[in-house]
Amino acid sequence: MTQQDTALDEIWGSIWLDGTLVPAGKAVVSAFDRGLLYGDGLYETIRVYSGVPFMLGEHLRRLRQGAQVLRMPVPDEDFIRRAVDSVIRANALEEAYLRLTLTRGVDPDDWSKLEPCRPSLIVMARPLPSRDYGDGFALAVSPFRVDPASPLRGVKHTGIMPKIMARRLAADEGCQDALLLTPDGFVGEASAASVFWVRDGVLFTPSLDCGILDGLTRMLVLRVAPRGGIPAEEGRYPLERLLQADEVFLTSSTWELVPVKRVGESDFAAPRPGRVTRRLIELYRQEVRRLIEEDLS
Repeated sequence: MTQQDTALDEIWGSIWLDGTLVPAGKAVVSAFDRGLLYGDGLYETIRVYSGVPFMLGEHLRRLRQGAQVLRMPVPDEDFIRRAVDSVIRANALEEAYLRLTLTRGVDPDDWSKLEPCRPSLIVMARPLPSRDYGDGFALAVSPFRVDPASPLRGVKHTGIMPKIMARRLAADEGCQDALLLTPDGFVGEASAASVFWVRDGVLFTPSLDCGILDGLTRMLVLRVAPRGGIPAEEGRYPLERLLQADEVFLTSSTWELVPVKRVGESDFAAPRPGRVTRRLIELYRQEVRRLIEEDLS
């Protein structure tokens, strides 16, 4: 066993690869897998609370919707659920990050061939490290764009090089993430998160017709906001609207809600998280506990 194999085993333990649990350091895919060669695949990132994959049904719904767009077969849902549960149990995970990857599978023929293949399913999970977001993230305004006109808008596919480069360029500027706009300058999303802001007590976020991902944490925040008496609006907003905000935060399954301290050259006042963001964090975590208790009952 190589040093790299040992490191992978220590981080990821056992993973699910095409129907079998294998040590992470021994997990290999074919050199002809279309996910490897062409980014021909889909993925979901799932938060695990108390050993329960949170909102797994919603994640699988989004996976199926993406697969319909890509004309990709999807394994039976019960099979995927067994794979997810097997990985969580094998690694004795309580609080964790889980990634589910589905590729079109192995095809040694031409890249443009779309004949049915046997899809490849990979499920991996690791303990979620405690994170201190300090006083918030700084976002660089990226030269990369989200495109509302793309036929792949809202599909969580594995071909994410623009978002990888967006975050890498942001890191070069000393930022934790990047803000991607639409081609006509409206606010889109971060590289792996949805964007919200608060102005005069009202919550704002880009609408799905901006070409952004239909984030599940985003969905829950919009669901719980009215419970706290927080009005919420979705729409197409120029960057200037965001820069005039009182509070800004990002949402994702892994991060939950993370305050933002700066976008580009514009700083947002302390304290961070702000009053409305703190209330939304509280409401969000209450909703998480409620849904987890439902799953466990």
